[in-house]
Amino acid sequence: CSPNCRSILYARCTDEEGVETSIGNRRDFAGAFIGTIFAGTLASECNARPAVAAEQGQGATIWMSGKPPKVPGQKPKDKNDLSGTRKDPNFLRSISSCKSQCENSVGPDGYARSKEECLSDCQDICCSTYEQCTFAIVPRM
Repeated sequence: CSPNCRSILYARCTDEEGVETSIGNRRDFAGAFIGTIFAGTLASECNARPAVAAEQGQGATIWMSGKPPKVPGQKPKDKNDLSGTRKDPNFLRSISSCKSQCENSVGPDGYARSKEECLSDCQDICCSTYEQCTFAIVPRM
């Protein structure tokens, strides 16, 4: 190490042309080290394949937020088909059955459970789609 070197860290580096340079302090070393890593990262990123968006042509599924995907060749859903909705007869039947069983059972505290508690629990048990699981069930008075 040279007499005017204040740091324990002293390294020699060679650049692309083969010229040796010495790094005498921590700041220079850290800058060179981070620059080398950053340059290596950029070089590896330049060789990577760019992201490609889905093709808007034949055979591409179109995804729209809040709506079911549009799959080519698939028939559109019938407007009168209630399956998977909150008005699905099978869903409403299972909610009703679950609610009556829940209200007749005793809760962990020894008392009967309320309608609101039962409806909330039964909705979590019986739902099969996002719409069924997220709509607010309001009990009739």
